[in-house]
Amino acid sequence: MPNNEDLIMDTPDMELSESGIDLKEVTEKKNQDAEEQSAELSSFGARLKNLYEEYKDSRSEIEDEWIKDLRQYSGKYEPDVLAKLEAQGNRSKVYVGLTRTKVMAAYSRVIDLIFQPGEPFFSIEPTPNPDIDPLRQARMLNQAVAEIMQVSGAEDISEVEDLVQQRSMELQKEIRDNAKDIARESAKLMSLEIEDFLIENNTDERMKDAILEMCLFGSGAMKVGTFKVEKQTHWRRGAEGYSMIMEEDIVPEVDSVSIFDLYPDPYATSMDDADGIFRRHILTRKQFGELKNVAGFDKEKLNLLLEKHTDGNHDEAQHEKDRRSISGVNEYAESTRFEVLEYWGCVSGHDLSESGVDLGKDAELSDEYQANVWICDHHVLKAQINPIMGGYKSPYLIVPYERNPHQFWGVGVARMMRDSQQTMNAAVRIYLDNTAISSAPMVEVNTDLLAAGEDPTDLHPWRIFLREGGDAQFPMVRFYQPSNNASSLNNIIELFRRFADETTSLPSYTHGDQQKSLNQTATGMSMLMGAANVALKSTIKNLDEYMVKPMIQSLYHHFMEWSTNEDAKGDLNIVARGSTALIQKEVQSQRLLQFLSLVSNPLDASMVDRGVLLRDIAQSLDIDAEKVIKSDDELQEEQKQLLQQALAESGGGSPSVGDSTNIPGGVEPLQLPLGNIKGSS
Repeated sequence: MPNNEDLIMDTPDMELSESGIDLKEVTEKKNQDAEEQSAELSSFGARLKNLYEEYKDSRSEIEDEWIKDLRQYSGKYEPDVLAKLEAQGNRSKVYVGLTRTKVMAAYSRVIDLIFQPGEPFFSIEPTPNPDIDPLRQARMLNQAVAEIMQVSGAEDISEVEDLVQQRSMELQKEIRDNAKDIARESAKLMSLEIEDFLIENNTDERMKDAILEMCLFGSGAMKVGTFKVEKQTHWRRGAEGYSMIMEEDIVPEVDSVSIFDLYPDPYATSMDDADGIFRRHILTRKQFGELKNVAGFDKEKLNLLLEKHTDGNHDEAQHEKDRRSISGVNEYAESTRFEVLEYWGCVSGHDLSESGVDLGKDAELSDEYQANVWICDHHVLKAQINPIMGGYKSPYLIVPYERNPHQFWGVGVARMMRDSQQTMNAAVRIYLDNTAISSAPMVEVNTDLLAAGEDPTDLHPWRIFLREGGDAQFPMVRFYQPSNNASSLNNIIELFRRFADETTSLPSYTHGDQQKSLNQTATGMSMLMGAANVALKSTIKNLDEYMVKPMIQSLYHHFMEWSTNEDAKGDLNIVARGSTALIQKEVQSQRLLQFLSLVSNPLDASMVDRGVLLRDIAQSLDIDAEKVIKSDDELQEEQKQLLQQALAESGGGSPSVGDSTNIPGGVEPLQLPLGNIKGSS
């Protein structure tokens, strides 16, 4: 960077050019612009931009792998491979689309295990020794005081002070004894609040976007813990009829993020030890201008950038060009968008103070603070102390499909089977080329022996060639049959298809392939699918630990602070249920069916609540128990009809509703094993 002193030029007090322009004034203006440019390049925003370039360069290697994964998923060859095939002339260019099948099989299995029908993918439970909210205790005590005064007719609490003291001691003992019951009720209410929010915000679809990238590229990402302003329109009835009104509400932000837009600390192996992370936003001119309406953004700098960059400042990255090419989108369209960087990480107090952030009276400017900074070019658009509740350094959750030791990014299905995919492609190309060339004989014609006017290219059955002269021992036409190597090539293709099954832990029968060697009975296939699910256990565990649990915890912190339902607040614990569902899905159904067969004898049947057992079996098999299992009322109505039928056959009258079941004439009421048909174990 040039020294400011070197940029200042010495000029006489007054020097005019031939056109009468004051050269001193022009020189001073140049010096001022140079000083401003030098200050800008050494500013906090410029240093953050340089840090982003460092993060970006370090991610280029894994970025290339993602592009290869995407081409492999899309069934397209790498440019260098395609160029070689084109250079070889009329050769097969077929691509075996096995990668897409395997990726979608993994995605479908994970979705099936995480999003169980009728069951949330998380649960909220009380801690082993829950603390009761002091405000709730105070409310219960106040309610007890009011009840005592109402019953006693006292007008002043001092008149019933002894009774109040005695009742308070009893209530405190009851609260301690019933602490878990109270906490369990709070957990139920909190779970309903969070589940309602997830459904209203269509969170499962956003999670599925992240899970698809996780299966394909090896890592998926979500953003949670921050807030956004949500605008909703409603129709309300007024004095003049219905009118539409717009309401704004601050709600938690839960959204999926493409991993192509995230640039973490290159020295980190997980988000826990990352010093910072950048997210790259590509905004239209309208979206960029709307940032002026968002609290905390510098309107003057936004206006300055809008005037300075009439066509935006977006410099298209290589991975963007590659993705556009793979998707078949116009590669030559020019972008008029703005590139904005969002940074979460450590920032010195001096930089935050320079950006106008109030750190408080006792703050040490030499300390590092967790902060959120938005920049465009070298300008800081917004800076603030990290607002995320719960102590999280960043709102971005990055979940790996399969972890690699000492590496930040995970490994996906496409990369696991890349060698198998490439080998199968090569073998299938050779297979087709060999089959094509061996499908008919090759012909050699000695044109010196042909009679004049004979066309050697006209070949058909019973074709007669006329020959002139030559040695009769030499044939005029020879046929050569190229050897067909389809059998050996087919063995290679099948071998590497099995390798793909092994390397991805996704056997072909998990996505519909029915081989003769498979046990195709319901029990046999259930056992095979259960064994295949075991291989996905680590993936489901990663989803639980890196996505589900932190996401639900962030929502829990939000509702603990902002929810108006005080009964939902308590000392609670978040449990991700993905791993549990993995066991329940196949193993538990088998165990329940085995147990049902064991207790089907008359001696054991009387000891088992069959309704509860059938309900659990239906639930484990994804069957709606409410539709297939009769309720208590339905069973009682059937019993009543059977009783009436028995009375009619014996000549007695029909009992009225509420009559005793002691039926005259020696007819005993039918005993049906009702049990608690709606219960669950």
